[in-house]
Amino acid sequence: MTTINPDVSMTLEEAVRDVLSILTGQELNYDPDMDRFRAIVKHLNRALRSMALESEWSFYHTVERIDLPGGAQDMTFTITTDYRFRVISDDAVRIIDVNDPENEYTVAWAYFLPRDALHKYRNRGGLWCSVTRNILTLSRPLSAVAGATDGMVMEIPLQREPVPFRLPADPTEDADPLVLAQELDFDFPDVVIARAAWLYAQTDPLMQPRVQTLEEQYKDMMYQLIERDTAFTDAPDQNEIIVPVQNDIYGESTWRPWPVANRR
Repeated sequence: MTTINPDVSMTLEEAVRDVLSILTGQELNYDPDMDRFRAIVKHLNRALRSMALESEWSFYHTVERIDLPGGAQDMTFTITTDYRFRVISDDAVRIIDVNDPENEYTVAWAYFLPRDALHKYRNRGGLWCSVTRNILTLSRPLSAVAGATDGMVMEIPLQREPVPFRLPADPTEDADPLVLAQELDFDFPDVVIARAAWLYAQTDPLMQPRVQTLEEQYKDMMYQLIERDTAFTDAPDQNEIIVPVQNDIYGESTWRPWPVANRR
């Protein structure tokens, strides 16, 4: 789950005020009970959903842990439908021993394969998996890989949906202060606000001449954010696109139990 930095977090009321400031150049504050306020909130939610599609969903990346019963023979596991599997670059499922919470360690790795290739790996020594909607299928039972699975969990990389702002369903109701205090679900609010202003300007004939300028400002900020999160971070080892072939030709399986780009 994305952690909101309290130093840069922004409430719903503040976000709407910032959108208005970008669009009008003035310090305006709309009544939360009026339709204009609610319209801007809807565009903020659209901007949040759009941001979730940028940068390979890394903005809303999370993990889910599933407790494993002892001697588990299951090969299929279901996750909540609120999430989707993240199968990008070097993402992998991990089997973790949590018997000692202070010294957790990874017992096995399960890298993703195409669904139609999984059956080819049933008799191989490693562990692989494939996904179908919200169901994860392993190449073989966990007990065959990790032995006793008491005190172990399966950690799965997921993509979550952003948390939208919520307003009272009845527009005639007064806005609850707790509703106005909702925090924007993004760690760099300026990007979402700039995108919401661009989206809103497209719906107002008086603001449409500024749409192209607002789009350029928003995209400049978005590319800077992606650059911050990618270009200035060490690139991890990544698997090749080809299906990995298990072998010990390099004699390194004892110290490197997971495949990387220069090891097939």
